[in-house]
Parts: sequence; structure tokens; C-alpha cells
Amino acid sequence: MNEQLTLDRIVFTPQEQAAMQEVGGQALRIVDQTYGTGYPHYLGGENGGLAYHNGYHSRSVARGSAGMARHLGLTATEMLTAEEAGAAHDIVQLKPRGVMERESAEWYADQLRQRGLPELAVEAGSLAILGTEPLFDEQFRLVGQVVSNLDFPSRSAELVAKSVACADLGELYAPIGPYNSHRLWQQIKGFKPSQEPLMEGLVGFQKGQAFLANNYQYPHPAGEEVFAGLRGPVIRHQEDILRRLEAGEIHSWQQLLDEDLAFAARHA
Repeated sequence: MNEQLTLDRIVFTPQEQAAMQEVGGQALRIVDQTYGTGYPHYLGGENGGLAYHNGYHSRSVARGSAGMARHLGLTATEMLTAEEAGAAHDIVQLKPRGVMERESAEWYADQLRQRGLPELAVEAGSLAILGTEPLFDEQFRLVGQVVSNLDFPSRSAELVAKSVACADLGELYAPIGPYNSHRLWQQIKGFKPSQEPLMEGLVGFQKGQAFLANNYQYPHPAGEEVFAGLRGPVIRHQEDILRRLEAGEIHSWQQLLDEDLAFAARHA
């Protein structure tokens, strides 16, 4: 890695800080307009919006990226780069995996270059977005993210990227995590936030969620400290939901969401 000139050695001018924030804000506005605002009101979005990859998720990742970077002791420049890359990481949706991340990274890079921001920030943020692509095993269970397989030009760029990748699953073990996981199922099955999805196939998905909760490891070890405070309760909740689905004790989509929201309220 070339450490002679790296992102951690750059200090953004006030104008550059404002330009970075402008890019992140623009990304969030586009996500809201295209995919909807998300939890709790699910407003807007073309054709009814998306149930998971919406403004709520993008804001959560932006906020979590900055928090993770702060926890790692990164500079203000690195932290802002991570935050705005997090805001833009899902600006392209409804395309194949890999394509979405690549086009989101390209959008981010183009916006930064138009504003004359340092190429090191362009590179680090783009790699961070590429790194959020999920990795699945042969049973289509999420087992990691592409960030673990990327080559980085510097330790600084690696830590920015891992901050964003950790934040992308930052709410996995949050009080709202199980609820969001079922909203993801709703989106995967092609239903809008306002539509009630069919329950068929949900048991298989829930097995994957229980597996994920039990086995996910953040791409940087500090992600456990920042994001996984409710790992145990979330695992127990997801396993209990699986047991009750298999036993036929959860009969409707609304009952499932109510169970998740009750969990969130207990652990708020």
C-alpha cells in the first residue's frame, strides 16, 4: 500500500466539506423520490416505492458509516467521505447485484469529480460503495460482503470502506432489525410497502435470517462493538419467529410485523 499520500493526510476546505455534504444530500433526495422515504411512513417513491432499500436505510447507513469511522478514530475527512458514500451506496436499485453497486459508485464518483473534490476521496468512497455488495453461499445465505475481497490503495481507504460495509448491516442487531428484515422479504417478493405479501416461502427466508443473525461477522472487528449490542436478543427473536412460523402460530403478515415492532419497543 502506498502511504505517501492518503486520504487521512488530506484536510477538506470548508468549500470541499460543503460539496461532499451536497452530494450526500442529493443522493438521499433521489433515493426518497425514487424508492420512498421508508420506515415509519413509507412516503413517496416511484410506483409505490421499495419496502427496504429506501431513504430510511440510506440514512441509517450514512449515519452508521460516520459513527463507525468515528469509533475507529478516523480523521474528519475520512469520516465525511464514509458518511456521504453511505448516503449514496444504494442510489441505483432494481438491477442485478454488482451492477447496482458499480453504477452507484460511478454516480458518486461523477458527482465528486464535477465538484473538483480530491481524487483520493473519489477513490475511497467509490471502493466503499463497491464493497457493500453482498456475498452468498450455495444456499443463497448472506455470508459476507465484497469489501473483504477488495484490494485497497491504502489503509485509510480500507477503513473508510469497512466503515460503510459494517454500517450497511448496522441495524441487523438493532431493535428495528427483525422488522427491517421482513420488509426486505416483502421487497424481494415484489410487493410494495403498502401491499401485503404472500406468506408462501417465508419459512425458508426466515431460516436464512436465523442463520445470518447467528453467523454474521462484521468486516471490521470493531463493528461488533458499534452495532451488535443486541446480538443475543435478535438471535432469540429470529429463532422464535422461525419456530412459530413452522408451527403455524403466525398466520398473517400484519401479525409478523406486530411481533417485530413489539420486540423493537421492548429493546428501544
